[in-house]
Amino acid sequence: MARTSFRHAWLVGFALLLAAATSPASHAAPAGAVARTVCVDAGHGGGDPGAVYGGMQEKDLTLDIATRLKLLLEGANFDVVMTRTGDTALDNTPRAEICNAGGATTVVAIHLNAAANPNTNYFKAFWGKRNKDEAFCKQLNVSYKLKTPDGSALLQHQAVGQFASGLLLKASAPACLVETVFLSNPAEQDALKNGARQQAIAQELFNGLVAWYSAR
Repeated sequence: MARTSFRHAWLVGFALLLAAATSPASHAAPAGAVARTVCVDAGHGGGDPGAVYGGMQEKDLTLDIATRLKLLLEGANFDVVMTRTGDTALDNTPRAEICNAGGATTVVAIHLNAAANPNTNYFKAFWGKRNKDEAFCKQLNVSYKLKTPDGSALLQHQAVGQFASGLLLKASAPACLVETVFLSNPAEQDALKNGARQQAIAQELFNGLVAWYSAR
């Protein structure tokens, strides 16, 4: 009788272990794991082209870079939310709502800059709320090591600054608006014609995001 009871108990225990091993819950992320959901915002869109130089529109370039960044992130097992995947017009508030609804844990708004002086060219990152965003922007800034179009040096940076963008202010997660290069710079215009420059920009933003999450 004792032997039969032992065999029954063993079979029940084995069945429970097998059920646990094959249960969907066994594939859940470990407790305490940091969620890695990046909301990638391609600036401008629709009737708002942004900067227009050299036959190129900022809205098209930001979407190109955003799409490349999405692929890099997904390849590294990040979750990605896109505010737009086509030539869509969006105000800042709907952009923030998309990021928040998607459970974003960081937000990157991608832009290209412009200036009256065609020689101007540098990277600059902007935060909306200091306590929420500044540290994240500083990480993207320090990690951004894009070379100048001729490859002779690193692109210059300006210190991170504050910008009262509705997207930055209304996003729940740490958010940063990045002015990646100056589209008004003729050398950048040439570099952006074949896609390699967009890929390099996306790679630098990806490096900053990896560094941010690695420190969490």
